[in-house]
Amino acid sequence: MRKNIYRRIRYAVSLLCLLLLVATFSDWGNDLIEIDSLRRLGMKLTSLQFIPALLSVSMGVVVGILVLTLLFGRIYCSTLCPLGTMQDGVNWLHKRRDKKAALRFGFHKPNKWLRYGVLLVSVGFIAAGVGVGVALIDPYSIFGRIIYQGFRPIVQAINNVLAVFVGDWFGREPITVSWLSFVVALVMMLLIGVLAWLKGRRYCTAWCPVGTLLGEVSRFSLVKIDINTEKCTSCGVCGRKCKAEAIDTANHRVDPSRCVVCFDCIDDCSQGAISFGVGGASSRSKVAEHQVKIDKQSGVSRKAFLSTVAAFASVPVMQAQRRGEAAGRAMQHGSHGEHGGHGGQNGGAHKRGPRPIAPPGVGSIENLQAKCTACNLCISKCPTQVLQPAIWEYGLQGIMQPTLKFDKGYCLYDCTLRGEVCPTGAIELLGREQKKMTRLGHAVFLKDRCVITTDNRECGNCAEHCPAEAIKMVRSAVDRKKYPQIEKALCIGCGKCEYLCPAKPEKAIVVKGFNQHK
Repeated sequence: MRKNIYRRIRYAVSLLCLLLLVATFSDWGNDLIEIDSLRRLGMKLTSLQFIPALLSVSMGVVVGILVLTLLFGRIYCSTLCPLGTMQDGVNWLHKRRDKKAALRFGFHKPNKWLRYGVLLVSVGFIAAGVGVGVALIDPYSIFGRIIYQGFRPIVQAINNVLAVFVGDWFGREPITVSWLSFVVALVMMLLIGVLAWLKGRRYCTAWCPVGTLLGEVSRFSLVKIDINTEKCTSCGVCGRKCKAEAIDTANHRVDPSRCVVCFDCIDDCSQGAISFGVGGASSRSKVAEHQVKIDKQSGVSRKAFLSTVAAFASVPVMQAQRRGEAAGRAMQHGSHGEHGGHGGQNGGAHKRGPRPIAPPGVGSIENLQAKCTACNLCISKCPTQVLQPAIWEYGLQGIMQPTLKFDKGYCLYDCTLRGEVCPTGAIELLGREQKKMTRLGHAVFLKDRCVITTDNRECGNCAEHCPAEAIKMVRSAVDRKKYPQIEKALCIGCGKCEYLCPAKPEKAIVVKGFNQHK
C-alpha cells in the first residue's frame, strides 16, 4: 500500500492544478461564488509557472522551482505544469481505449541537438524580447490558449444552453473567438495531443525548453527513482510502460533528465524493485558510471549546460536594461506622435495607421512585446471584451498579444483586473486613481463621418459618455451646428467615445494609441 502513496498524491495535486487553471481560463460561472473562489486560487497558481515567473523577475519562484527539482527531480513537470497533466490525460484515454497501448513505449537515446537547440532558441527569444517566439514555446501559455480559445467557446455554448432551462443563474454570454489565436491553439492542441497519444510525454522530454532545463538540473537531484538490481528480474515491463521513455531496462538505470517522476513505474513493478528515495547506493554507482559513459559519447558538456543556466539567469537583467532603453526611445517617439485630430479638424487622420492601443499598465508597447507570452489570461478576464488578441496591430512580433479593439467594447474607467491577473508582469497593477490618469492614446474626430454632417441631426453621444470629460460640444461659426471638440490633454484613450459613436460604417471618432503610455 505504501508504494501507491506517491502516485496518489501526484494524481491529486496535478488534477487539482489542472482544474484550477481550466476554471481560471474558461471563466465560466461568473456569478457563482464557489467557482470565483477557485479562479482566484487558479490565478495564484499562474504565478508559479516557470517562464512567467522568469519574465516577471519573480526570482523567489524561479529559485524555488530549481531547488524543488534539485531535491525531487522534475516534480514541477508532473504536478504544476498543466500541459503535462493534459498529456497524461490523453495517454490515459489511449490506454482505456486499447489495453495494449500501455506497453507501447521503449527507451531510446535522447536527441540532444533537438533538446538543447530548442532550449538555446528559447533563451534567445526571451533575451531579445521576441514575444511571439516565447508564446509558441512556453508550455503554460500554450495551455492557456488551448483552454481559452479552444475549450472556452464550448463551455460558453453549454452555459448558454443551460441558461435556457434554468434561467440567468448561469449567466448567458456571447461566444467570442479570435480566429488567428483559435487556429494556433488548435494546431498546438493537435500536435501535442497526437504526440501524447503516440509517444506519451515526448513533448516534455524532447521539445519543451522548461523540461530540458529542469531535466538537466534533475541529474543532480537528491531523491530519485531507483532500480534495485538485486530484486529486478529484467522483465522490461517498467520500460515499456514509461511514458517518458526514460527507463533503460538493459542497464537498470533511469534517465533523470527525462523522468517526470510520475511514480507509475513503482506500481508497475511486480517485484518491488523500483523505489523513490535516497537509497540504493550500489545501483546508483552503476548508474553514475553508465551516465558518465553516455555523456562522453554524446558530447554533452556540463560547462555548456552551466552556460545555458547562466544565460537563463541573466535574462531578467538583460530584459530590464533593454526595456529601459526602449522606454526612452518610446518617450521621444510618443512626444512627436500626438499630432493630428485636435478639435473638430480631420487633420489627415482618416486612417488609424500603425498606432495600436496597448492595455493600461504595460507602460509601453516595447515592454508588452518583451514580457507578454500571449497566454490570453488578461483577455479572458476583461469585463467588456475590449481586450482581444492582436493580429497585425503590433506587427509579427506581437501576434496574439492583447490589444484594445473598440469595436468590441471600451476600457472601463476604474478597471484594474488586467494587472491583477498578469503572471509575467507585462501588465503591471495600477491603482484605481493611477488607472484613471493613465493615457493610452487620444481620440481623433473625423467631421465628414459624423452623423451631424451626414444625417444633419444632433448627436453629442461621445461628449455625454466621456468619463474624463475630455470632449465638449462646441458650436461651429460656419453652420451653427455643435460638433465635438477634444481636449487631448484630458483624453485617456479609453475608447468609450469610439465604441458608442453611432456613425456607420466607419466611426466618426477614433482613438490612436501611444507607444509609451503617459
